[in-house]
Amino acid sequence: MDNAASCWQRHLLVLTADCDLAHAKHRGRVTCVPLLTAREYLMEMKIPILRDDAVGKFIGELRKVLPSDGPNISDERLRQWPCEAAPSEIVSTLGLDGQGAEKARAALDSIRLASQTSATLDEAVKALIEAQADAPNPKKRENIVNAMVQALKMPYSHPPGDALFLSAIAPANDLGYFAYLRHLEQVAEDEIAIGPARTAAAYRRIAHLQDRYIHALVQRFALVFMSIGLPTTYEEMRDLHSETMGEICR
Repeated sequence: MDNAASCWQRHLLVLTADCDLAHAKHRGRVTCVPLLTAREYLMEMKIPILRDDAVGKFIGELRKVLPSDGPNISDERLRQWPCEAAPSEIVSTLGLDGQGAEKARAALDSIRLASQTSATLDEAVKALIEAQADAPNPKKRENIVNAMVQALKMPYSHPPGDALFLSAIAPANDLGYFAYLRHLEQVAEDEIAIGPARTAAAYRRIAHLQDRYIHALVQRFALVFMSIGLPTTYEEMRDLHSETMGEICR
């Protein structure tokens, strides 16, 4: 696949079973999941979570200095506002002064910095570290950096149930990858070249993973979609019935 392609389509792992391919049960459509480089995966899946957590804390610090008799501003608005106007302008609009103004300005600056669009993982990580270091009541910079490192390491040692790490997917592709199992791609079989071919193909097979890793990945894929959620009303009724057990002990 063209390296300029979307990370969701650049490298794909085929999930369609060999027997389905052999007996044409797949109707010419091959089901695949994307293989994202580790940096792409962290950028797409981990950074948004870290950003939301950080911004949530900044908003909490900002609320501590907002006037109690002022307008009721939602968290979502406090998240968007610093991206639309300068923090000093917002502080003035809120009528803050003194130490409260300084803390508000610092919180707004941090929200703005953490929320900015980053082109690379390095840029995103640096922005989050700086935003936390400059926020009101910050932790020590060393602790912020260590926490960030641990958060980025976690998907490797303890990947979520919908992803699996692979150190390499082909001899020339050994950057470290995550198979993301919630995103499916359907590719027409005639768009895939499985060997040397003169005709152009949208996709070309570059490797075959060892069976153990394929089986582990397919098993994890099945588990992702095997879980069946039940409605809130069911949980409420379940809790109601469980509470009646307390009468036995009285």
